[in-house]
Amino acid sequence: MYSIKAVSLATGLSVETLRAWERRYGLIRPQRDGSGRRIYDAADVARLRRLRHATERGHPIGRIAELTDDQLSALLAEAPERQNRAAANAFVQRILDAATNFRPTECERALTLAISLLPAAQLIEHVLEPALVQVGERWHAGEFSIAQERLVSACVRRHVGLVLDAYERLSRGPLIVFATLPGEAHELGLLMSALLAASKGFRSQYLGPGLPARELAQYANRVNAAAIAISLVLRPVPSSVRPDLESLRAEVHPGAAILVGGAAMIGLAPDVLPRGCTGVHNQTDFEERLNLLVDAHD
Repeated sequence: MYSIKAVSLATGLSVETLRAWERRYGLIRPQRDGSGRRIYDAADVARLRRLRHATERGHPIGRIAELTDDQLSALLAEAPERQNRAAANAFVQRILDAATNFRPTECERALTLAISLLPAAQLIEHVLEPALVQVGERWHAGEFSIAQERLVSACVRRHVGLVLDAYERLSRGPLIVFATLPGEAHELGLLMSALLAASKGFRSQYLGPGLPARELAQYANRVNAAAIAISLVLRPVPSSVRPDLESLRAEVHPGAAILVGGAAMIGLAPDVLPRGCTGVHNQTDFEERLNLLVDAHD
């Protein structure tokens, strides 16, 4: 038999968490010794370890509390990709629940755990993008207020920015400058693209929204950027976009690729992008362009 402190050491769960799980979910029903203190047997310890591993993979404790030991073992034995998908869905729901209940701290926790557990590509495709889309849809439907939408978007912006900073200190690959042109304030998709590039070893320098084409070109020239990534979200695409891109292409050094992506690329007329600018239509397309940049700079 084990004391609660011994169980805490054996499972990696704090004493406070053990007590909270017991009180809220009835996961374990410990016995009591002669002094009335909790004591646990080996089966209790094994079950608590499984539960901790499952929560670390993104499964909310409230949803797995009633699983049998065999069900928990089966859950932990699932293929990593399937586990990651299940974890991603759970993270999206936790983010939405946090916004619904006006709990920014819960949103912070969900994002922190998702970032620590999932590869960048899966984090973006299965957590960040679906969460932001659903938040936007709920706002348009009147189910979320502007404040609730901002709760999530500000949290995503902050956490992705922190990860980008961490990558920037370690990356040694080709440099890509990320920005939007004047009049385009939507930046979260661009920010996630910067994260994806950084996760693949690129130096991602994120400058944010609304940069004049000439200043963007000057910056890219000074840092000898391998590419400039531009995001277009507004529809219809403003008439200023083509002349801005033409100016950017004329001002930036010839070796820099200009990649143009974003939601507005869907169904975009071919003549909107001037010669020397490459359209990027989805995440897979962007990853292929990154591979080409690596080949060009090897």
